[in-house]
Amino acid sequence: MSTLSVPQELVSSLASRFKIQRELGRGGMGAVLLAHDTSLGRPVAIKVLSAEASQAVGADRFAREIQLTARLVHPNIVPLFDSGEAGGSLYYVMPFIEGETLRSRLDQEGPRPVAEVMRIVADLAEALAYAHSQGIVHRDLKPENAFWYGGRTLLADFGIAKHTDSTSPRTGNLTTAGMIMGTLAYMSPEQGTGADHIDGRSDLYSLGCVAFELLTGQPPFTGPNPMAVLAGHLTGPVPSLLAARSEIEPAVATFVERLLAKDPNDRPATASVLLEELRAAETRRGEAVPVTPINPMPSKPVCPEPCWESPEVKQQYEKGRTLYMSAVQGGAGSRDKLELARIYLEKAQTMAPENARILIALADVHHVLGIRGFTDMREAIRKAKEMQLQALALDESIGEVHSSLGVTFLYWEDDVETAGVELKRAVELNPEEAMCRRHMGSWLKIMGRLDEALVEMRAAVRLAPRAPFIHVGLADVLMALGRYDEATGPLRDALRLSPQYEAALERLEMSCHRAGRHEEALDARRILLNIRGEAETAARLAADTEAEGWLVARDHDLRRELNALLELAEREDPFQDRAGSRQLSDRIVIVAAELGEWTLAMDWVERAYLRRPGRLRRVLTDLPYDRGGLAVDPRYARLLRTAGLEDRL
Repeated sequence: MSTLSVPQELVSSLASRFKIQRELGRGGMGAVLLAHDTSLGRPVAIKVLSAEASQAVGADRFAREIQLTARLVHPNIVPLFDSGEAGGSLYYVMPFIEGETLRSRLDQEGPRPVAEVMRIVADLAEALAYAHSQGIVHRDLKPENAFWYGGRTLLADFGIAKHTDSTSPRTGNLTTAGMIMGTLAYMSPEQGTGADHIDGRSDLYSLGCVAFELLTGQPPFTGPNPMAVLAGHLTGPVPSLLAARSEIEPAVATFVERLLAKDPNDRPATASVLLEELRAAETRRGEAVPVTPINPMPSKPVCPEPCWESPEVKQQYEKGRTLYMSAVQGGAGSRDKLELARIYLEKAQTMAPENARILIALADVHHVLGIRGFTDMREAIRKAKEMQLQALALDESIGEVHSSLGVTFLYWEDDVETAGVELKRAVELNPEEAMCRRHMGSWLKIMGRLDEALVEMRAAVRLAPRAPFIHVGLADVLMALGRYDEATGPLRDALRLSPQYEAALERLEMSCHRAGRHEEALDARRILLNIRGEAETAARLAADTEAEGWLVARDHDLRRELNALLELAEREDPFQDRAGSRQLSDRIVIVAAELGEWTLAMDWVERAYLRRPGRLRRVLTDLPYDRGGLAVDPRYARLLRTAGLEDRL
């Protein structure tokens, strides 16, 4: 345990908010302190820049840069909570991560398995793709600044990041003449020579250095003094990975060597391109998460093949169920399909009034008719719940009965725990039913069990590859994991099946934006606006992008949307369940979060909780937005505890 070795003046200056406990580490740029944030009610890490770095950067420039960097919110990025100047030193505040750094993992266990290294590289590339899409270069990527936590890698310490677009009013530059920011062992040649302009390819070089060390146990270039290390980066040949570790595949060695190219033009063009290469390689290797039930049942099936009262009953049921499965994805003709499904199923029920499968299928049809706004929503949900309970009383061995009930408990009764019991039972009874696996995946995601959720969603896609709703469920989990580039795949699959699927377009725009694929994000946003009947807004977004660039144009567009939602919330009940769309309060939270308006977002999260406490967990975990920025607000920690999500503090 390190002792505290920072100026007492700094400790005294921070004492009103932070109770400083000990020093966690020290490097060339300064020291990292462990403290308790009395405002946020949680442990934090405070990075204090050295006197030399503080003087070189300057307080004004530091405040401007940190303000922009603090908008980086991504599941694979450790966020910045706060920053300032105290006792003559500049500092910034990050959450304290319980997980181990890649440095400690290397020191304790040595070189890592190749598959683990490639997973780490992919996680860090996801974080970099997002940061670079915002015009930010990290400049200090190293094992000490990456945490292995919860089965994935988080990138930390954006405090000396550089904004690359010198023409944008949102930019600046922390590099000062005479001082080069970063860590020499992982520094790109252009960064090491103090080049006036560096871009995201510099971080990719650093990523290559980290990958090399994870595979071999030491960085690619070492030496007896700093100049020897710098000379290696500038002119030295890349050491052979194959010579250092013979079991490494040549393709992996070539991949790392490309990252370590001296000329930035010889590296992957962007982190997004790097991710595409990683995904393609993974597909070629045929790697996939195993698809297994959560709790496999004994070999004897619990739910045998149903016995139908007559061939005609079975025929009517299958016609109705097929129409329902087609309609539930939305798109043109969905109302007509639902009405036809209802007619077929009601006819089947007349012939077999005590058939639980028919009854639960009919309950599902009424449920969707209501939430789509085709019938009165409250009455439809009431009728569906009544039929679900009747079906349960008739036959509790049918997985779809428990799945349908689980959805009702989760989304309309606000009973997360009972929903989990029902959904788990559904998968146990019928592991080959796609909707059972899909709904179980949603529940696991809400509970924060993302790796398990991913297994369920992939199982659902395997079972129903032509169901857009299923593909969007998979994308939701990938987005929650920070794997935005990968999420674009199932979202495009959903759109191929249903080109006007608004939920898929919304998520595709977000995912492409975070993956740095701005042209694709613009296309998705324009299509979405046109589908919503906002052709003028779509045209304005395109014109703004042409004139000011995607980042500025997107902010302007989201600001217009937020203002319109806030105005609508003055005229309508913002917490009322709305047929065919989200509650207004949820939409406000999502757009405010996209804009980095964290206080406003938390205002609406808190108001929604006070209005309907049972929805809190879903608001905090199930809506498609990154939550990291909410942590700057003291209310966030309190509400997490209230929702039973203390593990996310």
